[in-house]
Amino acid sequence: MEKKVIIGGKEVRLVSSGATPIFYKNAFKADFFEDFGEIMEIADTASKAKKGQEMKALLPMFKSGQIAKLYNFMWVYAKNADQSIKPLDEWIESFDEFPLFDFLQELMDLMMSSITTKKG
Repeated sequence: MEKKVIIGGKEVRLVSSGATPIFYKNAFKADFFEDFGEIMEIADTASKAKKGQEMKALLPMFKSGQIAKLYNFMWVYAKNADQSIKPLDEWIESFDEFPLFDFLQELMDLMMSSITTKKG
């Protein structure tokens, strides 16, 4: 699956494939599916929060570091689309802004495509 998002005024191509969990494990030394569960929790919390209260609802996740995993997933999907992108910290630094919640739905779509099958 492929998605395009705008980050800091730049179009970024994101690709999910069967190899995505392996790329994730190699890059972050973490289990894709375990971290996926944490991201689902973040998405669920954000979707249940009242409009304008998302940040307050997510504060515990910021404190625990869970929220940083969103950056990992964004980067691994971008890297899957373009092997020439820089390491995570340099890549994020290349954007004027990085509003994760503006493209959370696209990220969730890609993540779900990594674990579901298409029925023909």
